[in-house]
Amino acid sequence: MKKALLFIPIISLLASCGGEPNPSLRQTDLKILSPTGAPAVSMYNFVNGLRTVINPKTELLPEFKKDNFDIIVAPAKGGLTQIVKQNAAYQMAAVVTFGNFALVSTGKDDDNTLDAGDNVLIFQKEDIPGSVFEYLYGDLELNVYDVADVSATVGPLNTGSITIGSDTIELDYVFSAYPVISNLKKTSQVVEKASDAFAKKTGGKRIIQAAVFINKNLSKEKADSFLSLLEQDMSSAVNDPNNIVSAFNLFGGESEQKNMFGVAANAVYDAMRDRNGLGLGYQRAKDAKEEINYFINDILKSNLELNEEVYY
Repeated sequence: MKKALLFIPIISLLASCGGEPNPSLRQTDLKILSPTGAPAVSMYNFVNGLRTVINPKTELLPEFKKDNFDIIVAPAKGGLTQIVKQNAAYQMAAVVTFGNFALVSTGKDDDNTLDAGDNVLIFQKEDIPGSVFEYLYGDLELNVYDVADVSATVGPLNTGSITIGSDTIELDYVFSAYPVISNLKKTSQVVEKASDAFAKKTGGKRIIQAAVFINKNLSKEKADSFLSLLEQDMSSAVNDPNNIVSAFNLFGGESEQKNMFGVAANAVYDAMRDRNGLGLGYQRAKDAKEEINYFINDILKSNLELNEEVYY
């Protein structure tokens, strides 16, 4: 494998007054690639082996055809497409994010009800966020406007409007994502989390957003050890977001945190304390094949043949 270089000082374990070890930066020789945001946050205890990118389509998905990384954390649909259609030498091992999207009111809708004629801004219309929005609210005859990335929803969330060409559109709702939503102005409010609405409409199924993909060349011993530790990390993160904050602060200051994860510790904490707004979790893929197939093929219309070989 080619070696991805990341120079980070080794930080020793810290002991708490009660004798229990505090969260610390785990030492690892694994080479891990992830997009910034919630997927990168899921790797908070593996930052010593982590490299992050901003654009998954151009900077991450092409890596599936190479042999530079042991682990790739990727959008589930994108990773599975690489395996099924490009014969990438990876297998889907676990889902680690289950939807961090939410419908937010700008406070401008007179009847405070999402219904026909309302102006709504969404992001990534042709990808998972847009597909989830269409599944949940596509039959309401809404006026839908879209932007390329979640970062482009920041301004509209705070102003309640968006300028398209020479026109200023007054928005009733914005479909955005945590942690962006954590910094809302007071007149805005979360109406519904997409994960809640999706579970209600599907009888308990989950949004399969980002997953861990294991390089087939990685030894089973190392892969299993990684997955076991990752499951523990996700449980710790959901139970107490301070575990993420501690690891972030050990890694570096706010600037270093944003450069690596795309978000700083305070924003992660605010998002997580809002009923796990980042949608972090852990589900072994081989134990959720039916649920994964439903989301990838029935919801996203991907037409991928997901046989046993795609799963670790």
